[in-house]
Amino acid sequence: MASPLVIAHRGGAPGYPENSLAAFRHALASGVDMLECDVRRSADGALVLLHDPRVSLGGGPSPVSVTPLTELRAAVPALLTLPEFLEEFIPSIPVNVDLKAAGWERELARVLVHHGAGDRVLVSSTHVPSLRRLAAIEPGLALGLSRGHLASSAPGEPGRAAAGLWLRATLPLLLIPSIPLARARAAMLQRRSVGPTVVRLLRRLGYRVFTWTVNRPDDALRLAACGVDGIASDDPTPVMAALAAAGFR
Repeated sequence: MASPLVIAHRGGAPGYPENSLAAFRHALASGVDMLECDVRRSADGALVLLHDPRVSLGGGPSPVSVTPLTELRAAVPALLTLPEFLEEFIPSIPVNVDLKAAGWERELARVLVHHGAGDRVLVSSTHVPSLRRLAAIEPGLALGLSRGHLASSAPGEPGRAAAGLWLRATLPLLLIPSIPLARARAAMLQRRSVGPTVVRLLRRLGYRVFTWTVNRPDDALRLAACGVDGIASDDPTPVMAALAAAGFR
């Protein structure tokens, strides 16, 4: 059986700050296949590894985009910049860089190329125009279009489950035009939206299929049986153990 890549989502290390050096080092030592990080831009142009659009400062929440790097570091002591992350990890392991906002694609491409990450990185985003700009700036970059967020943002567990079933039926219709428009070669799909039909169709069309965020071993086994290429997890160790016990690793 083909083994999906196990990806450390935001570092994937419980007990460590997300997107931190300690989390990524722990994940690398645990044997994951890829590291995933979130990237935003500070007010003074630094590319920083932060998932949320705001950080808590003394006066209350402040948008990352209008906060200088020095203040971000004060608010998030474990903060990494993208260059710091790449210098440490890109020689050792492939990475998935999740672009959290639009408008600075050229800067992102410049940093990735400068650090020799071009053939070791998968850039994902929900923003079709961002992916198109990246493809035009640096045609060799591997790009992934992220979809299925309704299955994690719908209210209540029954609502999220229902959204997942609805997305399994409708995602192919949405993805077939949007993936080529984004010039992506991979689909990054919320776990509830993934079923064997979606995976078979996308693989038949030549796209890789990754899924997030998978923290339960039984979910990982279901998705591996569907044939996904990669599984992103906040806690990869039990996921890897379950996949290995089932013959996927």
